[in-house]
Amino acid sequence: MSRPSVTSHPYLDELEPYEPPDLRAAAARSGLEPVDLLRLSANENQFGPSPRVAQALADSGEHAFYPNYAPLREAIARYAGVAVERVVLTNGADEAIDLLIRLFAEPGQIVVTCPPTSGMYEFCAKVNRCRVLPVPRQPDFSLDVPAVEQAVHEHAGDVRLLFIASPGNPHGLSVPLRELEWLLDLRIIVAVDEAYIEFGGESAVSLLDDYQNLVVIRTFSKWAGLAGLRLGYALLAPPYASLVERIRAPYNVNSAAVAAGLATLDDLDTVRANVRRLVDERERIRSALARLEWLEPLPSEGNFVLCRVRGGAGSEVAEALALRGILVQAFLGPRMGAYFRFAVGRPEQNDAVLQALATLGPEKEGTEA
Repeated sequence: MSRPSVTSHPYLDELEPYEPPDLRAAAARSGLEPVDLLRLSANENQFGPSPRVAQALADSGEHAFYPNYAPLREAIARYAGVAVERVVLTNGADEAIDLLIRLFAEPGQIVVTCPPTSGMYEFCAKVNRCRVLPVPRQPDFSLDVPAVEQAVHEHAGDVRLLFIASPGNPHGLSVPLRELEWLLDLRIIVAVDEAYIEFGGESAVSLLDDYQNLVVIRTFSKWAGLAGLRLGYALLAPPYASLVERIRAPYNVNSAAVAAGLATLDDLDTVRANVRRLVDERERIRSALARLEWLEPLPSEGNFVLCRVRGGAGSEVAEALALRGILVQAFLGPRMGAYFRFAVGRPEQNDAVLQALATLGPEKEGTEA
């Protein structure tokens, strides 16, 4: 007797699953153990979380019970300077992106992105069966505001959301508030992803009272060193916040993340000191790399540096560094093929990157001769 087959929806054929780096394979290629790799490809905070986080996790006896979100929402509200009614906790910033698309866009409607940018906007839009309308950034990676405005007008009624990262990834540039106000006047939902705002740029939170169509997305992954615990939040108008609360999964943020978030916000002096150290190291790295004739390090307001390889491919540099146990992110395509990006680390880690790149210089020049 034949059994019925199960088929998935055709739209899934367009989606590629995310595959994290194979650390064991990378370690084997470089002759190192996985623990000895210098992992700078994912913009993680190399200083790690506040020491109080480990203590809070050790002391917490609440993991057998569902978490109470009220204390963390109140602490985030104080930190961000907003009313608690605006705060929605999410499982990292990625869940916030997905929830916003589910709330504001129907299948077939349009989500606007401004590449190069995070791939999660497009991924979540496609998962929710929405169309994606990319409006590329300018050659200097600044927003093409007139082009965004034109795209919204040309698709009037179908455009539901615009995602803007500020500071953006992979370029590290923030968006001036005057440009955000211009886009907010288009009367669509504008979601500003501030995953890196603690490292630079002017926050859009100051605009929340004036624009009900503004959403600010944030995360503890970068500045607070909690990437593995997946803690994010969205700040938005209270009526919309209550709607997001209706559609999110119950207890979407786990008790360990809640304890870690509270411990972080109770130790801001330590965490902010690490942020300042990362910013100082970022500028030191950029100054050092600017002295290498074959590299062009771009200005950054994130916890990473994007470099253009003059007359070469970023993937070639990434490959050479990987063989030395240093993992960085390269890019593909005509727009970004010459670039690679790496997270700023602790001083000794950054010294290792600078030394490796200085060593690669003569090799690079030799291949071009």
